[in-house]
Amino acid sequence: MLLLQPCYDLDCLARKNLHIHTCFSSCGKPEMNTADIIARAEECGLEEIALTDHYNDDIDADRFLVRIAYLRREASKAQGGLKVHIGAELSCYAPGQTLEPPQVRQALDFRLYSCNHYHLDFWGQPDDLSPRGYALHSIETVGSLIESGKAHGIAHPFIGRFIKAHPDRTAVTREIGDNELGELMERSARKGCAWEINTGAVVSDPCFARRLWHLGKETSSVFTFGTDAHRLCDIDPFRRLSEIKNILQ
Repeated sequence: MLLLQPCYDLDCLARKNLHIHTCFSSCGKPEMNTADIIARAEECGLEEIALTDHYNDDIDADRFLVRIAYLRREASKAQGGLKVHIGAELSCYAPGQTLEPPQVRQALDFRLYSCNHYHLDFWGQPDDLSPRGYALHSIETVGSLIESGKAHGIAHPFIGRFIKAHPDRTAVTREIGDNELGELMERSARKGCAWEINTGAVVSDPCFARRLWHLGKETSSVFTFGTDAHRLCDIDPFRRLSEIKNILQ
């Protein structure tokens, strides 16, 4: 299992890209084979990576476990000091509801969960479709996941681009108060559940990202860094690190 500890040095966090999709994910390009991912990560000077393919309703557990075993064999061929963790981007699709069975969780080094893929057909939707309704539904979903102890980390927290009802990507996050977010982060710190500094999410919603970062430091929360790479060129976290620093400062 991946060891996660509080760290607020973005240069250090960026050396561990813990959100990379292979070609097994529908979003991953054909070039995202394990050998080339590892080679690119080594070129970028990364210390650790996590391969985090989606576990949605389009695959069963047995087939996913076969993929995990294959990725683990391929990762074992890595040379040098790069650590390759076999993870997954799992789905907490409604309060208290996740898709994966225990045997999938147990096979993973790193369990990264999405809690906001509202564009998927199976995803739970709030009764109240206003921005505040989505905010409350998201808070309840994330809170239930934290308390379950299943998650090592939360992917692109509260990012709004998956909510079709609200084209303004910041509409929902503006409805989440600092007290609500801070209380969640205190709970996550107690449970050891990390929050992802996701490059795309930070750039698309800088105000919320800044709040998440500063409240996280106040509550001694754990952060991970991830680029949500779909292409080889996306693996490098340092491409946009200066931009991320300027936003979060």
